[in-house]
Amino acid sequence: MAGIFTRNALNRIMEDESLTPQQRTEQVYSLYGRALDDGFISKSAAQQAQEAAVERAKAEWEKGQTVPDPRQSDEYRALAGEFDAYRAMQQARTGKDYGGVKPKFFETVYGMVDRGEGAKPLAEQLAGIREQYEEYFIEKPADLTPGNPKPAPTVVLPTGGNPAPGARLTLAEAMRRANAGEKIDVGMIGK
Repeated sequence: MAGIFTRNALNRIMEDESLTPQQRTEQVYSLYGRALDDGFISKSAAQQAQEAAVERAKAEWEKGQTVPDPRQSDEYRALAGEFDAYRAMQQARTGKDYGGVKPKFFETVYGMVDRGEGAKPLAEQLAGIREQYEEYFIEKPADLTPGNPKPAPTVVLPTGGNPAPGARLTLAEAMRRANAGEKIDVGMIGK
């Protein structure tokens, strides 16, 4: 421990009464210098070590030790398969084939369908599932066909475009009417 720059070493130097103040200072500086030299690496030595490491890496790479392609791993293939299955399910959810299935039962019905080779057509399978599980389906799927769309709700306004007595206008409607030149009573504006 004699060459280590610690409190104990400094205390020994300072408590040594046989040394003059100048000798004490010189010993502290020499101790400090030795402590720096123990772990010191010059910039040129660090640069040489870095270049040597790069050269070793290049040599290993040139030998044929390449980085494996992550897309060829079993984990990637399994994840890609799960993603493709999820994408197919989402496309089926928005497609016409499953239009009569209630949204909360879609995943259950989708899981019941056999999509393998030699499977029955989808319409036959859905008909069989409908017979067993009526609650999974909308009661009148014919109402959802593209040729028979749901009628839009009808809005009936009072004649003259004025709100019914006691009815209130939204702020946006009141602003629109005021900009059109119509006189708006503040009492007509509501939430």
